[in-house]
Amino acid sequence: KRPSFPKLKFDVHALTSAVIYSSTNMKLCVRVLLLALGVSGEKCDESNECDISSHLHLATKGIKSSYLISEFQPNPTGLQEDSHKIELSGPPNTAFQGCIWCVEADGSPTEGAGAVAASATSYGKVDRFNPVSGTFDANGVLTVTIPELENPSFTMFLSQSCPTGNVNIKDDTAALLAAVQTIYDSIGVPDSVADAQNLPRIRTTLNNPPGTDLGYMGTEPKLVFRDATDGALYQVDDQGKASPSFIFDTHGNQVASSQFDPDPRKTTFGVVNPTRFADMAVVVGDPHIQNLGGGHYMLLKEGSFSVWHFSLPQPHVEWQIFAHYAGRQSFTKGLLLVDTSGSEPSSMEITSEHCEWQTQSSSKKWSPVNSEAPEVLLSNPSSRMKLVGNQRKDVKKIQLFIADEKDPVATLKVMCRQGHHINLKLHMENQKWASFVSGELKGQKGQPRMPTAKTSMLQLATREDEDFEIKKTWAQLGGSSHAQQYLQNLDEHPNKLMFSQMCNPQAQADARALCQKHLGTVEHSSYLEECVYDVCVGGGEVSAEMAAEMLKF
Repeated sequence: KRPSFPKLKFDVHALTSAVIYSSTNMKLCVRVLLLALGVSGEKCDESNECDISSHLHLATKGIKSSYLISEFQPNPTGLQEDSHKIELSGPPNTAFQGCIWCVEADGSPTEGAGAVAASATSYGKVDRFNPVSGTFDANGVLTVTIPELENPSFTMFLSQSCPTGNVNIKDDTAALLAAVQTIYDSIGVPDSVADAQNLPRIRTTLNNPPGTDLGYMGTEPKLVFRDATDGALYQVDDQGKASPSFIFDTHGNQVASSQFDPDPRKTTFGVVNPTRFADMAVVVGDPHIQNLGGGHYMLLKEGSFSVWHFSLPQPHVEWQIFAHYAGRQSFTKGLLLVDTSGSEPSSMEITSEHCEWQTQSSSKKWSPVNSEAPEVLLSNPSSRMKLVGNQRKDVKKIQLFIADEKDPVATLKVMCRQGHHINLKLHMENQKWASFVSGELKGQKGQPRMPTAKTSMLQLATREDEDFEIKKTWAQLGGSSHAQQYLQNLDEHPNKLMFSQMCNPQAQADARALCQKHLGTVEHSSYLEECVYDVCVGGGEVSAEMAAEMLKF
């Protein structure tokens, strides 16, 4: 996709206990860069998949893995306890010494009078700090015990050393940071909407250390834990023993407990945490792919790829979805659905040329899909594809059914902007069908997920997905000759401009303003950084508009 590498330029800033690298001229996370930094690059596998943030951590700290807070109870159900368990994750079978400390987030960060002044004195105070030590087990799990926690709101920190006392972070920030040395991780926990606004202020005061601030979910969390597979944070509400508990994600959005294994409403100190099985896959922009395996990355190649393949032996159902990524930056320009379940294959396609769906059945003639009412688009004895809802021609929802099944196997949502690109979501309606799926949206074990904390465009994980690339022509896959010619014309573009040529600091700032205009303040979401990138590399404001609309679709 990008055949030449830019000249790498780095600014190096020396801090008390770390070296932080930044680059304005690079998109790709490549082995060349890692070798230049003296890192072996062993985390970049054969598919060229890697995460620059983890490698920079390796290069600067000289350790094989970061340390994370993986499970704790901010306010457990029942009476106050004399001690709290905190589960940490780190390199298996290694010793650890560090410190856990909390900063008070209740109250107002500004001085005032009366009750406000009393509240203000607690905000920013290092409320508790405790040295911890132990050895991570074979699964990389270490459970430590500390005295009881003050109820939220607070930010919990895991660092190399402890603060010198119950200081306020505003009084002498430099001295505090020098005392704690490296901050490995932090999690902000609010107990109100107002306090949720304080958490980013604490993070900013402490020079934005690694970590995540949780969104307010309507009450204090009883339990906070990381997904064992991708490290995403989840919180369990504090309904009390008489009421069922509910699960919320980092942003405070409720998710079904049935999506996890084992039950996430119970603590798992000392053993592997629950894992959430994804049921939604997304392809947006340049393209940025979030698959069913928890992977979240940016594709670095153009061409035709197998996006989703469903193969059921009995009854025989064979569905394939192909995408073609093309253009100066490889946005999705064509989408092809092929059903080979019956004796005669049938196809349906859309391209960004006109953003109109076309179908082809046994007659071999292509015809437009004009109906705005529910319509069966492709049908075989064992399967059918159905258009659902009254929608614009450029926004379609398609459900894929197996014969005699009441509920669809999957729902495909497609948004197309004429002359620009295509975005899509695929929702698996039932996990029982997951084992019959392959392709890009299935994902592979170990694919990186975009960090949920504040990030940058340089931390976008990348892949080339060579395993899913298809060398056949569009027509050979089942598409029309007209679409094939359109896509070939897009492939024959002039030499690509590099990221640095298109996206200088001012362009990045302008792109961020456009994305915030449409997406709002989503500081802890990867969508914002992906949007900034897409706008910067030529997608324009349309990319921001489509990204915002896709989130709601």
